[in-house]
Amino acid sequence: MDKKEKQLSSKEIYKGRILDVYVDDVELPNGHRSKREYIKHCKASAILAFDIDGKIILENQFRYPYDELITEVPAGKCDENEDPKETALRELEEETGYHATNIEPLGQMYPSVAYTDEIIYLFMATGLVKTNQHLDEDEALDFFKVSLSKMIEMVRDGSIKDAKTICCLNNYLLKYKKFK
Repeated sequence: MDKKEKQLSSKEIYKGRILDVYVDDVELPNGHRSKREYIKHCKASAILAFDIDGKIILENQFRYPYDELITEVPAGKCDENEDPKETALRELEEETGYHATNIEPLGQMYPSVAYTDEIIYLFMATGLVKTNQHLDEDEALDFFKVSLSKMIEMVRDGSIKDAKTICCLNNYLLKYKKFK
């Protein structure tokens, strides 16, 4: 049975700076009709960055929707028509003051498939060269470095809850570490 839903109509109900909200009427595969509320969001990149000593750069940033300081990897939205790899390089340098001479893809993640089309492209960065941090005017964050084992511990103990950060770590481990 075909599972694809057919869009009958679409209405934009909010247009924002980084997201737009829509309500669509759809026909389901069984012939019934329903509504779909969803967010169109620009793509973004997240970076698992290793310094010369093998330490990983993490950030603490206040996230308004959770009213909480969140520990996460450097990340940010892609500018219009910007390649996600270029976004990763730009965001890493803006947020941490490190330029990566090597960057490798770790895959993609869909952060919340039920209500947004957002895609976050995941990268690993190495060969870091210290430059200058230059945060956007609406950013306030601190960065710090941890060992791989410490980051794994932070995920296990719930100190790291951010999905893109956990996916970066997971994809890195699956790609580069041997499991028995």
